[in-house]
Amino acid sequence: MKKSQFILVSQLKEKLQGFPAIVSSLETKDPYFVEKVFSWLKAAEDIFSTYNISEVSEIAGFRSKILASKLSDERGANTKKNQVKTAAANLYTIQNTVLNVLLPYEHKMNECRSIVKQLLVLAIQTGTLQYDHEMSFEDFVKKVWQYILSNPNLISGAIQLKSALSETDIIMLIADEIDLNDFS
Repeated sequence: MKKSQFILVSQLKEKLQGFPAIVSSLETKDPYFVEKVFSWLKAAEDIFSTYNISEVSEIAGFRSKILASKLSDERGANTKKNQVKTAAANLYTIQNTVLNVLLPYEHKMNECRSIVKQLLVLAIQTGTLQYDHEMSFEDFVKKVWQYILSNPNLISGAIQLKSALSETDIIMLIADEIDLNDFS
């Protein structure tokens, strides 16, 4: 089964949204800065691993750099300071690695989102679909998708979506974009 690109984009955006807090913890000399970076890296690594994204090794490499900086042969070396220094020196590259993975997926998702918006506008204009408050939101979204698939005027947009995303992702996009007031 295809893994959800919709969820991948959401997870990576969420990771990047949390990055300024890590930078702020460096700025305030938070004693847990290194642990926060490690935790962030591990979470990003788990996402990449789940989606078989090869940059997982790059993220693991950043963790190894921070770990290696703890091991110093210098007498009296402050290992915590070395780790902070290494983590801080790699912050930009770390976030840039995640951002560079996200961008193509996000671009593709935005293109599909645009198609979904257009299809919804066209579906609304037909006046055929009406939201029944007895029906669950999820069932209505599936009904809208089935309508798009069965309407000869909308099928080309549906085919574009199906060639780019899994059906689950398409349904999530429709659910994200639909306004039930337009169907009342």
